[in-house]
Amino acid sequence: MKRPILLDTTLRDGEQSPGIYFTHEQKIMLARGLDELGVEVIEAGIPGMGKEEKKVLRALARLGLKAEILAWNRLCDDDIRSSLESSVSCVHVSVPTSFQQLTRKLNKDTDWVFRQMDSVIGFAVREGLTVSLGAEDASRSDLGFVIRVFRYADTLGLLTPGKALRAIEAITGKLRVPLDFHAHNDFGLALANSLMAWEGGAQVISCSLLGMGERAGNTALEEFAGAAHFLWGHFPDFDFVRLRGLCSTLAEISSRPMPAHKPLFGSDIFKHESGIHVDGLIKDSENYEFFPPEATGGKRELVVGKHSGSASLKHLVGLRGKELSDSSAQEFLMRLRERMAGERDVNAEKLFESFLVGTASVCDSGSEGVRA
Repeated sequence: MKRPILLDTTLRDGEQSPGIYFTHEQKIMLARGLDELGVEVIEAGIPGMGKEEKKVLRALARLGLKAEILAWNRLCDDDIRSSLESSVSCVHVSVPTSFQQLTRKLNKDTDWVFRQMDSVIGFAVREGLTVSLGAEDASRSDLGFVIRVFRYADTLGLLTPGKALRAIEAITGKLRVPLDFHAHNDFGLALANSLMAWEGGAQVISCSLLGMGERAGNTALEEFAGAAHFLWGHFPDFDFVRLRGLCSTLAEISSRPMPAHKPLFGSDIFKHESGIHVDGLIKDSENYEFFPPEATGGKRELVVGKHSGSASLKHLVGLRGKELSDSSAQEFLMRLRERMAGERDVNAEKLFESFLVGTASVCDSGSEGVRA
């Protein structure tokens, strides 16, 4: 598989999340951050929305970023004029291709699509713009029709990985231009579908920071880049620590905190409680961590809880230069599990600290400092 080209749509599709908007300053900050990460294309906004959107797109176009600034357009000349007024050189034109949207949204037929494409694309090219085309609602469209339109958008997130692979393989075999795959996450399949689309020949993968986008969102940039990097060895120099910071900033300005279990960056993904897991980690971290936490700016943390085992408790005490007997460890775990069986919101860490204070079998081990 060729190295994928990343197209980030946080500033366009991400901002279409209900209740989310970015100030001009925030858009510029996020664009700079994406550019520093090496994202090749930034889909930055919709000029047809009016003067403020055109103003920020002009500002982005003048930053001199390495990334292309892409403006999103409907299939109409007025939108192209708005893009020209925004000083961008690259435009994306969305073309509804499903029978559902053509008939029930636009009241048009396929002949109209191609006439309009000739008019709009011809106008854009004559004005010196680079044009990409998007087949909106492609996953509910006739495949032969989609092949004639280019960019594949699974607008409602209806694909499964197998269907995505087969569809993209069929399309890329008949195109002489790069195919861009734009997935939505309505059924939690955006990442898997994007990976399969890439395997099937899609060269451009549309993503957004934290998967932000309409409804259930899009393919998460950090998850796609992470899978490509850690599983397939692509993006060898990708700075995931910097990406973590950018995602944290986005979470803050959008008032949407990252879930604790968020892949790569969640606060809990390097926390370990299970006795079996902690015992394995003590012996070799690769037993239960595919990559070190530091690779993504994380930190390993061993915590006390219902599923802790004697080995993990003894290890935690050992880090303080102390020792804990097997019998004391088992005594604490028995008390903890009894309490948790009938009570909510038990603070296991606090109880463990109290237990250690009152346990005679915890004593100096004779070593100095922290013991690994």
